[in-house]
Amino acid sequence: MNRFFLASQAVLIATLGGVTAQAQTALFSPTEIRQHQERIQIITSTAADCLSETYADHVQFFKKWKVSKYYGNRKPEHRTAEGRRAALVRYGAPASLESELEPTSCIGLTMQCLAAGFKAAGQSATWSKIHAQLAVDNKFYGTDLQKMLRQLGWKTLYWNPDVSQNAAWDQEDQTINPLQPGKTWNPVWGGHAYRYAMVTRKNDYYGIPIDDARTLVNFKTSVPQSFKRVPFFVGTAHAGYHVFPGSQGQVIEAHSMRNLNAFDNLEVSAFNPLAPQGGPRWTRTEKYRSGVIVVPPGF
Repeated sequence: MNRFFLASQAVLIATLGGVTAQAQTALFSPTEIRQHQERIQIITSTAADCLSETYADHVQFFKKWKVSKYYGNRKPEHRTAEGRRAALVRYGAPASLESELEPTSCIGLTMQCLAAGFKAAGQSATWSKIHAQLAVDNKFYGTDLQKMLRQLGWKTLYWNPDVSQNAAWDQEDQTINPLQPGKTWNPVWGGHAYRYAMVTRKNDYYGIPIDDARTLVNFKTSVPQSFKRVPFFVGTAHAGYHVFPGSQGQVIEAHSMRNLNAFDNLEVSAFNPLAPQGGPRWTRTEKYRSGVIVVPPGF
C-alpha cells in the first residue's frame, strides 16, 4: 500500500466535515417528505423529460451553428459575454448568438432538471431548501444533493462494476493524474479500494449512508435490468468529482470545461462504465469507475 493511499485516508475523513455535514441535518418536514413521495412520478417524469429535451435542443442548435448552445460555466473564456462572443466568432458562428447561449455543468444540468420536476409537483419551496444548502460557499456538491434526496426517501446505491480492480484502478489514477507538490490527494482520483472498504464495513461512502451495496456491484458490463426501469436517477463518481443524471438506464451528462465547438458538451450513453462508449463517459485522464447513485422511492 503506497504512501499516497495512506495519506489519502486522513484527507477523506477530514473532508466529511464542513459543508457536507450540513446536508446530514434534517431539512424537511414530515409533510414535505410525504408529499414528495406521493408526487414522485410527476417529479421524475418531468425531470427525465427535461434531460431529453435539453439534449435534443443541444443537438438541433449544434447542427445549425456547429457550436453548443450550452457552454461550460467553469471555462474561463465563457465567464463573460465578451468572452463567449469571441468564442462564437472563433468557431465561425455569429457573435449575436451569445444571447441564446445557456450555462451548463454536470451538477448544473442535474439541478436544472430536478428543479423542473419539483416545480411541476408543487414542491418549489422544498427545492429552494435544497438549492440553498448546495449554494453554501458556492460549493454545489453532487454528494450533498444525494444526501438531501435520501432524506426525502430516495435510495442510495453504491456502484462499482468490478471491485477486484479497485487497487489497479487506484494505481492508474495516481499514474495518469500525479499529485501536485504539497498535495496529498487529487480530487479526480476514485479512491476505489478505500471507499469500497468503507462501504462494506460501515455502509458509508464519503459521508453518504449506503442503502444498497449489491445491485450495482460486480456487474462488469451486464447492467441489471432492474436499473434500466428507474425513471430518473442522480449519479456521482469519485466522491462527487463528476455528477451524472439519467433515466431508464441512459446517462445524459454535461461538462463544464469543454470548448464551445465541442459536440460532447452534452452527451448520452448507456450507464455501463466499463463497456465501450458506456457512461459516465471517460476522458484520457478522467476514468469514472465507482461512486453512488440515488434512485426515487419505490425503486
